[in-house]
Amino acid sequence: MGTSSSIRIAEDGFAALPANVNLNAAASGTFVATGLTLALPTAGTYLLDATVRTVLGTMTTGEGAFIVARLYDVTGAAVIPNSEVLAHQLNVSAGTSPTLLTWNRTAPIQVRYTVPGARTIRLEAARLTSSGTTDSASVISDANGRTTLRYERVA
Repeated sequence: MGTSSSIRIAEDGFAALPANVNLNAAASGTFVATGLTLALPTAGTYLLDATVRTVLGTMTTGEGAFIVARLYDVTGAAVIPNSEVLAHQLNVSAGTSPTLLTWNRTAPIQVRYTVPGARTIRLEAARLTSSGTTDSASVISDANGRTTLRYERVA
């Protein structure tokens, strides 16, 4: 009379960026560990997703800059494949006088990742300046919008 059923308990985790991260302090093209990490508890296949909020600003005409974010497997010492996103881009055409521009944007990262054992995953970001000078370049998280990292084990 009884039927056998299997109950799957989802394993998941969530974290928010603990403090804003200034990308202007690092050289252009240098990836910075943001302090946002999650521990994948066991071997398996995980869905990883992040919401990355950034700000990029300049007072320079002729500015060309962008912010790239990615997920990094700290335990495996490798960038997680296909996790790179263009989180923000700013181009200001050359003109006769500078104009203050500061833009906020949010970008998602969504990847499937299989690991052979427990792993620590972190969010990294880099500012890349092709011309001009950025006055602000940051990954931020506050009540107006969070930078987050999440996982769900699916296999």
